[in-house]
Amino acid sequence: MKQSDIFTVIIVATVGTIAAAILCNMLLGDPNDKVVTFNVVSVVKPDLADPDPEVFNPDAINPTVEVYVGDCIDSDQDGQLSDDELASCGRSNKSSITKDTSDGD
Repeated sequence: MKQSDIFTVIIVATVGTIAAAILCNMLLGDPNDKVVTFNVVSVVKPDLADPDPEVFNPDAINPTVEVYVGDCIDSDQDGQLSDDELASCGRSNKSSITKDTSDGD
């Protein structure tokens, strides 16, 4: 490259940068002139009503614990019915296979 080419590239880059800065300043405006207004949120008053106890029940059922509807009782209260607990209410998971030992020909 010749010295005149380098000089031309420097001039074009300088003019382009200045033009871009002026154009951005015209489009976006001066950031120091920007004004922001905020709405003040009112403070929670002490006379706030208690929530409806039917909706926010502190004694409600915990949804993470298995609930069994019917006559099965979780006697050890571990959240799962054991085989003994299922057998006591007649819903045993184990299939009772009886072996026929009679001599039938």
